[in-house]
Amino acid sequence: MRKLFAVLSTIITIFAIKEAVYVFISQEADMVKQRPILIVISLSICIPLMVLSLWLWSPGGKKNKQ
Repeated sequence: MRKLFAVLSTIITIFAIKEAVYVFISQEADMVKQRPILIVISLSICIPLMVLSLWLWSPGGKKNKQ
């Protein structure tokens, strides 16, 4: 189940990164006027998604048997 969540999270993260890059390189007039707030919004979405994806793909910790 964890692998399924990891795959879904990774797909969503890749899409969010693609949109964030578009915000950074766009030259449209509407985007240029609102660029600072759009950068903050895109990074506040991308960074937690990247952390979640990395956490889901990392191997689980060893449990102590007692």
